[in-house]
Amino acid sequence: MIEQLFKALNSANAEAILVAMPEAVVRAVSQPLAQRWGSDGASLKGQLLRKYGGGALSARQITFPASAEEPATVEICYTPPLGSAFTSHFKAEKLDCDDKQHLLLVAQHVSLTQSIAMEENERRLSLAMRSGGYALWDYDFETDATYNSPEMTAVFGQEVDGQKLTFHNFNRLVHPEDRDKTLDEKMRQTTFGQDIFHSRYRVRTTAGKYEWVESMAGLVRDPKTGRPAKCVGLLRNIDSQMISLERLKSSERNLRRTQAIARLGSFSVRVESNVSRLTAELAELIGMSEAMVHPTLKTFIELIEPQDRERFCEALELAKLGQHIKNLEICVRLHSGEQPWFEVSMEPELDTSGKVESIFGCCQSITERKSLERRFQQAQKMEAVGQLTGGIAHDFNNLLMVVMGNLQLVEGYVKDDDRTLQRIRAARDAAEKGSDLTRRLLAFSRQQTLQNREIEVNDLIMNMKDMLSQALSAVVELNVVPGENIWPIKADKTMLESCILNLCINARDAMSGRPAKLIIETANRTLLAEECEHHDEAKPGDYVEISVSDTGSGIAPENIEKVFQPFFTTKEPDQGSGLGLSMIYGFVKQSGGHVKIYSEVGLGTCVKLFVPRKHRRGATLDATDDVAVKGFAIENPIDALSQFVSARETVLIVEDNDSVREVAAAMIEEMGFDVKTATSGASGLAALEIHPEISLILSDVIMSGGMNGPELAAKAKRLRPDLKVLFMSGYAPGNVRLIQDLPDTIDLVNKPFTRDELTSKVKRALAA
Repeated sequence: MIEQLFKALNSANAEAILVAMPEAVVRAVSQPLAQRWGSDGASLKGQLLRKYGGGALSARQITFPASAEEPATVEICYTPPLGSAFTSHFKAEKLDCDDKQHLLLVAQHVSLTQSIAMEENERRLSLAMRSGGYALWDYDFETDATYNSPEMTAVFGQEVDGQKLTFHNFNRLVHPEDRDKTLDEKMRQTTFGQDIFHSRYRVRTTAGKYEWVESMAGLVRDPKTGRPAKCVGLLRNIDSQMISLERLKSSERNLRRTQAIARLGSFSVRVESNVSRLTAELAELIGMSEAMVHPTLKTFIELIEPQDRERFCEALELAKLGQHIKNLEICVRLHSGEQPWFEVSMEPELDTSGKVESIFGCCQSITERKSLERRFQQAQKMEAVGQLTGGIAHDFNNLLMVVMGNLQLVEGYVKDDDRTLQRIRAARDAAEKGSDLTRRLLAFSRQQTLQNREIEVNDLIMNMKDMLSQALSAVVELNVVPGENIWPIKADKTMLESCILNLCINARDAMSGRPAKLIIETANRTLLAEECEHHDEAKPGDYVEISVSDTGSGIAPENIEKVFQPFFTTKEPDQGSGLGLSMIYGFVKQSGGHVKIYSEVGLGTCVKLFVPRKHRRGATLDATDDVAVKGFAIENPIDALSQFVSARETVLIVEDNDSVREVAAAMIEEMGFDVKTATSGASGLAALEIHPEISLILSDVIMSGGMNGPELAAKAKRLRPDLKVLFMSGYAPGNVRLIQDLPDTIDLVNKPFTRDELTSKVKRALAA
């Protein structure tokens, strides 16, 4: 563009100089000006245009226009190596060339004679215009005559709306949105205050479509009056360049949009000078987009957490040696206190000699991913602990079953020995405490057998209020704030009461020696999908929220994630087992809900239980119905049932644990029944075929050997539809799914059970 422009200026005998900004470096000088200054022009290129009086080539601004549309007047002084200085006045116009801003300085003493010379040289210029893709035109202000070169008419045609193409009606070809950019319009706005015009706009061509053109024009003034005498202009088609530019801008917009969505930023650093630059996207990610001084890589490094800063600096040094750095994870602490995570990759960029010239780094925010990983790891840990806990509790229940069963049997043999009875009862009390411990472990591992009922939460809490007041100290102020129209829930009433009581006792202990206030609130909550993203394992739906808030000492942030783990406690060793919150966590999870805890040290703690709402389905059981509910559907007293039980009926005991099977058989025999035993589901089916007198199967739920209790029951009922079934289990994971197709009369007795509990269940099962 510069070369073609100065060809035209040279042909027009115009004195002009082009200066690149902001460096103020001379890019080009027209031949007429170089000749007047006695220079070859080449020696002037690359020189600095210094402040007036500061060197061989200097300048100063001598007029300051009132508006941006009017040009300023600049005085340039050139002092050749030999000879006197030349001083000239130029009009300064802004011009964009080669994607850089320039000042085009045109001498003010261009004469009318020079304008005539331009017309005479038009033929010589034509070839230059065509080779550069330019079309030439001029307009005479005095005669109102317009001249268009053949290139103009070839592109735009001879006529506009039936009239010859002129300086004035050319505007009709311009796109309506661009008409304020044309020379004619700009001249109207500036009242001839400018001498040089440059703009881009869309024009309708002979092909009938709008294409982008670049227009450059200059005024030739009457030397006597200073009024415009002639206007000479150049146009060239830049449609392909503008399309490419628009594509580039679109790509840049898409890149910025992609980076914003992916939360991606970048940096670069020059190895030799150590000059660095952060992109606007990275500055925004580190919260410094509004900073007075644009941040550098040093600023970014200072924000990196100390434990990661050394690794980042080591990786940067390795990149300077030519190594590619991939997926380096670092944590940053922002001035706002946030701690986002970034994944950093670095690529060395080589010069032509193969030496590392600069480093390009890419930083992607992975805060959400790290949060998900942490939550997933926590869930995995809790699941693993739950499975281990459940397995231990199962085996422990079998041991307790043997201990408690044999103690009860021995108790019947020493009725007259008070001292021995005292020892036996002490052992039974200890075993029952162990049984309570296993129940808490099973609750955490979500493997307890729940007896679900429809519950009105407000009624349950109000009925507990007196008991809670007694459990709390006199200095604790208890407030119950029941919500309105609270939905019913389906849950185990006893377990829910135990959860609320545990939370209140924990709160009481946390408020020792402090102003004590405890609030229990209920509310209906509907969780949307986007809300559940921030709650571990939560699912969208309707919930009843039960919150217990205290004004206690609070929980330290590093302990929040540990409070639901079994045996974790911040209390003294003799003040708690650490199973209270883990039991609550497991119960709510098993009931289909979730638990959220909020706490601030020195202010207090709030624990929220979200229990799923029960939707009314008439007589149909909910999916949360447990097998134990089916058995308790029978409400007749045990004494009334005993009349239906035959004196010498036969019971088949199927249990893979020898000791449990033996003690259960002894208890059944003491009830007056005949007993048959089997060690697996397969041997139990075989015993049924051999002994048709069997009336009841007492089977463990979980057994080795490939067939569990529900599978045995299903096959046995097909062989003997009238057969009665009773399950026993220390825990029964998934029992609803396993037993949901069996008759509602099937009941379950939890290990470790007492002789009275077993007697009641056996008689109930036979009478069902």
